Order: sequence, then C-alpha cells, then structure tokens
Amino acid sequence: MTFPVFHRVINEVDSVFFCIIIVACLITPTVAKNADPSEEAYPRTPRPRLFFTEEKLGRLRKRIDNEAIFKEAWNKLLRRADRLLEQELVSKEYAEGGSGQHGNYKRPSSQISDMGETLGLAYQMTGEKHYAEKLRDALIHYGSLSRWAGDAHHNPPWHSELNTARFCYGYAVGYDSIYDYLSDDERKTIAEAMIRLGILPTLDDWVLGDKRIHALDSMGHNWWSVCVSMAGLASLSLLGDEPQAEFWNQRVSEAFPEWFTYQGNVLQNKTANFDSQGAFYESVSYANYALSEYLLFRLAYTNVFGTSSAPDIPLLKTAGDFFIHTCYPTSNGIMSVNFGDSNLNATGARTLQILLANGYDKPQYHWYLNRTDPGLDDPVGLVYYELNPQKSPINHVTESMLYPDIGWAILRSSWEDDATMLAVKSGFAWNHAHPDAGSFILFHKGKPLIIDSGNCSYSRREYTTYYRHSKAHNVILIDGQGQNPEDCGNGDRGTVTPGRIHRLIDTVGLKYVFADATGPMSWKFSHNYRHFLWVGDVILIFDDVRTHEEGKLEWLLHYQNNFERQGRQILISNGNARVIVQPVFPEEITVTEKKGLKDHDPDTEVTYLAFSPKETTRQNKFITAVLPCGSDGQKPAVQIERLQDNDAIGVRLKEAETVTDIYLNLQADGRKMHRNSCNAIDGWETDAYLFAVTRPNGSRTDDPDSVVRYFVACGSYLRKNGKVVLDSLSKVYTVFAPGKKTEVHLEGQPITTARLRSVTKPDIVVLNGESVDTDYDETMYCIRVGINGLK
Repeated sequence: MTFPVFHRVINEVDSVFFCIIIVACLITPTVAKNADPSEEAYPRTPRPRLFFTEEKLGRLRKRIDNEAIFKEAWNKLLRRADRLLEQELVSKEYAEGGSGQHGNYKRPSSQISDMGETLGLAYQMTGEKHYAEKLRDALIHYGSLSRWAGDAHHNPPWHSELNTARFCYGYAVGYDSIYDYLSDDERKTIAEAMIRLGILPTLDDWVLGDKRIHALDSMGHNWWSVCVSMAGLASLSLLGDEPQAEFWNQRVSEAFPEWFTYQGNVLQNKTANFDSQGAFYESVSYANYALSEYLLFRLAYTNVFGTSSAPDIPLLKTAGDFFIHTCYPTSNGIMSVNFGDSNLNATGARTLQILLANGYDKPQYHWYLNRTDPGLDDPVGLVYYELNPQKSPINHVTESMLYPDIGWAILRSSWEDDATMLAVKSGFAWNHAHPDAGSFILFHKGKPLIIDSGNCSYSRREYTTYYRHSKAHNVILIDGQGQNPEDCGNGDRGTVTPGRIHRLIDTVGLKYVFADATGPMSWKFSHNYRHFLWVGDVILIFDDVRTHEEGKLEWLLHYQNNFERQGRQILISNGNARVIVQPVFPEEITVTEKKGLKDHDPDTEVTYLAFSPKETTRQNKFITAVLPCGSDGQKPAVQIERLQDNDAIGVRLKEAETVTDIYLNLQADGRKMHRNSCNAIDGWETDAYLFAVTRPNGSRTDDPDSVVRYFVACGSYLRKNGKVVLDSLSKVYTVFAPGKKTEVHLEGQPITTARLRSVTKPDIVVLNGESVDTDYDETMYCIRVGINGLK
C-alpha cells in the first residue's frame, strides 16, 4: 500500500483499527486483479526491460567494437532503421478498408512490428531521437484505428487474430524501448490503445472467463500460442503503468503449461498439440511460429520477474529437436520435411535462437543455426546471439527418429551433406495437417526427388480442392478416393481415427518403418498397411491393402522435375540427383500420367504418376523398390529379383558382398484369425508376417548359420532344417546379427522373452542399444533376451 493511502487511513481511523488494517494487508495476496500499480510484485528494473536490457545492450556494444561480424550486422540493422524513417505509415483508410478474417491489417501490423524492434533498438543503442520520434508517431497513429483485427462475421464475433498479435508485439517492444522519450500524455495514449485494441480483445477472446469464446484447440492450435503470447508481452510492457498488467501476465504465464500438455479432444476430432518427444503436429513451419512466439514472451517474462518465475514446461527440453530431426542438410544449406502446410525452405531457426536465449542449449542447435539463420539480421536475435561455432557436432544425434503420437518417422543414411533421407507420415488430418496417411517423401544428393505436393495460398480454391486431398500425396487410392474429403478437404471435420506409425527400427544396417493408414481411410479400406524396409542401397515398400468394395487401386508417385520410363523402371531426376522407382509386385501393372498442381503455384500444372494393377480388385499387395542413384547418376550395383513361394511373395537383393531374401507371408495378412499364420517359405518355417535373411554371397542357402543378419516383423518363430533361429511365445519385431558381438533390436509385448540362435556364445550382447547379460544355452545354441516394459 502506498504512503498516500496510509496517510488517508491515519486521518480517518484510530490507531487500533490502523493496526488491524496493517495485518490484513500483510496477509493479502500480492497479485490482485485491481491492485495499485505501485504494489506490484515484479522487480523494479529500469527500462527497457523486455529484451533490450542494460546488460544485453552493453554486451552488444562491446561485441560491435571488437568483432567484425557484429559490427557488420549492426550497420546493416541501422541502415534498415534509416529506411524505416522514410517509410510512410499505412493509412487508416486502407487499414480499415478490408474485409474477412484478416482484413487489410497485415501491412500495418507488420510495419509496427518491424518498427517497434528495429527503431526501438536503434534509439537505445544510439540515443538519436529521430528513431524514437518516428516510432512514437507510428504508435500514436495505429492507436487511432478502431480495431486491430479483421472481421469474418463469426458468431459470436471475434475481436483478435494473428494481426492483433503482431500489433501487440510492435507496441510492447516499441513502448518499452522509447519509454523515456515519451511524455506522460503520450504514454497514456499509447498504453490505452494497447489495452483497448490489443490486450483486452485478445485476452477476452482467448483467456479470461468473463468473455472468452476460444478454447485451447481453437484455430488449429497455433493461434492460441501466438495470440496469447503477444497479449502477454504487451501486458509486460505496461507493468507499473496499468494496475491490471501483472494480473494479466500471471494468467498468461500460468496458462501455457496447459497448452503444451493438451492431449486432444476425442469427441470433436482434435489431436494433441505435441508429440511426447516434442514435435508439433501441424507442420515444421507452424511449429516454429507457435513456439517462437511463446519463447519471446517467456524470455521477456524472465527478464522482468527472474528465471525461476517461469513455469516448468518439460517439453521445451525436446521441442527444438523436432527441427533437427526433420531437416535435410545439403551442401547449399538446409531443407525441411514439408508435410502439411509448410515448405521445403521452412526452418525452426527463430525457435532455436530464442531457446538458446532462454537457456535451452544443445550442440546441435548451434550446428543448425550456423547452417540456417543465426539471427544477426533480427534485433532480438542480434542482442541475444549465443552461437558457438566450436559447439556444433551433429553426428552424435540419432539418424532415425519416430514421433509416434503425431505419426512422423524420419530415416537417413547419415548426417553428411547431400545424404539420403526418407520421411514418412501417417497421423492426424485437420487444418494445417493434410490427409496424407501413409505418404512419404525422399531427399537424395541434395535435392527433393519424391515429393509432397505442398500447398498454396489459403484463399485459393485449389488449396481445398487439390492440396488438401489424398490425391496430392504419395498414397494408395481406390477409385480415386483415399481419406474422406470431410476430414480435411471439403468439410474440415478432422480425422476420427488417425493413422499410426507403430514401429521404427534402425540397427546393423537395416531400417524398418511400419505405417498404418487404415483408420483415416476406413471409409474405403478395411486395412491399409505400408512397410518400409531399407536394406543397403535399396528402400523396399510393402503395401498390404484391402477395400470394402472392388475397384481400381492406384499407387501414387509425386516427383520433382523429370521422369523417364525405362521398362518397368521409372527414373526420376532433379538436376544431378536421381532415383529409380521399380514396381516388383503386382507383376502386371499400368502406369498412368495424371495432372496435379505445383507446390505453392496453383496456376502451374505438373504431372504425377499412378501405378495400377491390370484388374480391379478388393485386395492386393504392392512391392516397390526405390533405388537412389550414385553421385555420377549411375544405378546402384544391386540386382533385384522377384520371389514367389507357397503363399508368399518377396524380393531378392544381390549386392556386391551379400544377398538378402525378403518374404511377405500371405497367410499372415488377416485371412486366418483362429489359427496361426504358419507357413513354409523357401524351407523356412515361420508365422512371421515379413522376414528377411542376409548372407554372404556364395554361402550355403540351406544352413541358417550362414546368415549374418535376420529381420522378423510380427513373428514368433523362424526355423530351418531343424535349427531354431527365433523362438518367442508372442510375436515380435526384431533385427539381430549373430556373432562375437551380437546386436539385437527387439520390440513386442510389454513382457517378452525371445531365444535367438547363436552358434557360439557371444562376448557381448547389445539389446536395444545397451549391453546386457544373457543366458547362453549350449545345447540349443541360443541366447535368451527379454524386455519388460512394465518395470
């Protein structure tokens, strides 16, 4: 309570009552909705206090004096500030003359956002008042608008949107940066505009219960973070000037753990915001948008209240890794997986910059930012630049990553530039996440080769009629249909049963992914399973589909630039990068050229391909080989042979030193339910759905002990000529390579025990990446390994 308040109390009550008042004040919470500004609990730090603090500006001045990179960046930013001095403000007539969800507010909101941080920093660093004067004029000018949001005639009406957030950002940073230049009346005018047009419209729409109309899962989930974060930042700038500012800030800060841990809404077909491993479901681009806006608020919040004041959000420890795992490094920079509404050149640079500023530091973040955008062209990024070129290793990061909750998998040959990378998606569809369950894309030799069709402006008709339909993705259709158009295209109702990626294995030179697209396509398909098996230089795709009604199946292939038919093979080329796509099964297949639309260019038609069996059918198996070519464009030195046996089809891969036989057991495709899927295939007795054996060239094919690597998908036993290779009561997914050092990857039921053949006792057994002690049976020549997921 302030001294004037106390003075009034002393004049009006006796000393005893005054003591009672003192006690009551001491036990009253410090944060109150109508607290007097002088009572606020935040530390009294000098302005600017959001981003351009005295400490950080002092460090920047030293860097400019001593390091050429900072001097160059600062001079560039100062030239930008000078250009802004000459820039005309967007007229009120234009700003308020638009219609629709965003109206004409993008230009003015972008301008004040740029001016707020650029002119604000220029003023603080130079002390030159013309920067502050221009910024003051802009703040007063845009404060005269009647609203900072478009009007899409929603019912109930919306009062805030993404442009409102940009206005709030520009106003918050600008007000904080030129606070000492403004007169009391100017501060009052600008603060009132910020509250009337930005803070209250946003918080009333998104946070405060008295008028709130949105929930955490409104507007595809990124809007909540963006809008609320920037309203919170604007509130931070008013601490000390507005009695309710601290209350607003506390409400914003305490709400964000709920947004990060939101797990979806079954009844209304909404998915979780984040995968448990840190991935954001919408796309790489929208992950960067949603996260970076919150991290800006968090950074300012901790600058004002102290580091310990920010809420504990464990997911922030891994959220930045999503951008690492979805990136494709090339000799010219970095590209990103572009599932959903994103693009190949999207990055998470802004998020990683501000993660570092917030204290979330990993070596791979430095590597990524040094390859993309270190932030020197951005005022906040320049002030908080934390990169260490010596702290940039990447090879320790796993080459394969599964995000099971959103249905993304990424596999790569290495972290070297221009390597080969495969990305698979089978997850949720709604809004920015497209109906692409089971789709995949391939990068090779620094180029995209097998591609996603991408997207276009959301205002274009083609965005809904083409890009957000299954036909725009590398999936299987029946009579031209994939996922229900109501999921994401015409109706935008969301996926009732999302796709899944159930397995990812990457060990001893073999990579495997099991994608399940049945759920999203269940209106047409009773099952739709896709398996990727990457062996050596070949990626094999096994598709097992069954539809409700007989029809024409189409296996879609979208490619970048050029294709050429070479018999059964399709050669795709993009510059000097090439890949061969070779259908193996069905034996009789037709290839049809179809017309699609170019990524981000709906006015340009492109060709994509559809592989179809000769006959209409309800059920079929596709086996397709994908062969990335060498640096000189030559085909891989591997021979591909079609295999057929008793109720089984498969592929033989003959490479320079090894031969691998892969079989798909047709008895295991669901046709047998009350009996096990037992089969005898090329002398192998098994109930496995899919299995592969790799042996040296010239070795005995009748002796299991000549095999150097086994792969089994959904099988409980594998044996040949009386020798048991795998024995497990439940069906497992496993890869193992017998030897002195036996490496095993084993997945299955929560409690699983498996016996694996080993002619001699191994010196070391590595199970799922960890050395383990095992029992060795000298009579059965096997090791006993197990997993217990219940511990």
